[in-house]
Amino acid sequence: MLPVTPKTDCPHINNELTHAWAQVPVDVRAPCNTCQDTSENWRYVNGHMKEHNEQTNHKLTISFSDISTWCYECDDYVINPILNQIKSSVHFAKFGTLPPDACGIEVVDEGDNAGEGSSGS
Repeated sequence: MLPVTPKTDCPHINNELTHAWAQVPVDVRAPCNTCQDTSENWRYVNGHMKEHNEQTNHKLTISFSDISTWCYECDDYVINPILNQIKSSVHFAKFGTLPPDACGIEVVDEGDNAGEGSSGS
């Protein structure tokens, strides 16, 4: 198994985008919007996330399995502190707690709607 070294200088990550992401409740159990598949939908299942990228020009996606971030334009995994808020929201939706390294990050709890939203697939 080869280690993955995420790209740290992805030009497609910006504060405006990630702020908008952080405002959307996350449902890690939501089915794919196209085929209703409930497994990991972020990159490969039936190719629907890639189709979404091509139709909308949304370059970034987050895996609900391992909470990694992929940039379709860079064709690479990416990391950046700007993504910490949304990644913490995904972690909270999946596990019910903030990640251990989430110092100072606040996740909006939507009450009964916590963990609900769109997978974007």
